[in-house]
Amino acid sequence: MRASQPDSLDAGVTELTRTVVGTQLGLVADRLGHRPRRTLEIGCGIGRLTPTLAQHSDRVHAIDMTPAMLDRARTACRHLSTVDFAQARLDRLPPPGERFDAAVCVWVLMHVLDEDQLAESCRRVAASTRYLTLVEYDHAHIPVSRWSRLRPLEHYLRLLPGAEVVDERTVEYGGDHSFAALIAFPEATR
Repeated sequence: MRASQPDSLDAGVTELTRTVVGTQLGLVADRLGHRPRRTLEIGCGIGRLTPTLAQHSDRVHAIDMTPAMLDRARTACRHLSTVDFAQARLDRLPPPGERFDAAVCVWVLMHVLDEDQLAESCRRVAASTRYLTLVEYDHAHIPVSRWSRLRPLEHYLRLLPGAEVVDERTVEYGGDHSFAALIAFPEATR
């Protein structure tokens, strides 16, 4: 799902990522005692993962900062009546009226190069959701662009107030290595 990744890996990467995200949303449902009522998809891109979120949630609010990506996602997911799309940047997202049960952020934060902007984005995530599935590369076999920065899970945890990892998985894609962490925030158990 990286632009520099060989096309031959795309379908397998997408399917494996859907499986990991679906599994972690299932864990959220187990912890809540019901499937997530409201899920935030951070950086929905062209909507590759959106159907999985819709399958595991009552309602999905999918955001992306790029209008062309949102147009493609809306087209690809037009059959999903429980998904709303909006153009938004995470670091400028207004606080929700109520917290989301879950949020999913897959290979988005690696593109935030400014550490202050990353810290603000992480604060907003922690304030907006009870659980976060965070998937990010921490090793790339194929070099990432100058518009990306690989960081370990611990870096993000320092920026997510009150974060507690409740599930962590390693995901390998053609030599690339990502972590998939399900993170709970303090009010998650209330």
